[in-house]
Amino acid sequence: MDRASFLKSIPYFAGLSAAGLADLEARVRLRSYARRELIVLEGEPAGAVYFVVSGQVRVYKTSAEGREQVLDRLGPGDSFNLVPVLDGGPNPASVEAVNAVTVCSIAADDWKEALRRNPALAEAVLADLAARLRRFAELVADLSFRSVRARLARYLLRQARQPGRRLTQAEMAAELGTVRDVVGRLIAQLQDEGIIAVERHRIIIKDRAALEAMGEG
Repeated sequence: MDRASFLKSIPYFAGLSAAGLADLEARVRLRSYARRELIVLEGEPAGAVYFVVSGQVRVYKTSAEGREQVLDRLGPGDSFNLVPVLDGGPNPASVEAVNAVTVCSIAADDWKEALRRNPALAEAVLADLAARLRRFAELVADLSFRSVRARLARYLLRQARQPGRRLTQAEMAAELGTVRDVVGRLIAQLQDEGIIAVERHRIIIKDRAALEAMGEG
């Protein structure tokens, strides 16, 4: 997909005039990353806004002890690094390619100029930021008020809606805010209880009602 077609496919830019879109297209840079290659590093200055063209990235924070907490997974059309570009602060999280990824970037100054010139674009960005704030509020509630067992149950139910995606126990732990050993023990418990089965590294839900009830705990 060329840059013009990609930009037109993003709802953010639906309200831009042909001239505005052409101006933005001239400022876009495309870059590809290999699996597990770092795109943005937490704490570094934010130089650009990014949009995922193809592939998937994960957004995560790292503790002083090296533990990771995954904040989001983003795919084609999704953006990242909006906040630090707007407030002038450093990157609040790291972003890594989950698989082969192509992103387009727009330099911070060009992005802010586009927002000043296009009120409809600014409104679309604000709406997106509000939606992300709600998701992060839900994540905080999960980490604060639900047990790891309940979080794992909810996680497995979400994954059942995304067939073909496979994660290691270490990757699952990073998404659940815990450590690999805890995930391994809980998966073994759920197997013993007949709620799930593990077949060829795939988790099969055997008792969805039990898993749903557990997720509310």
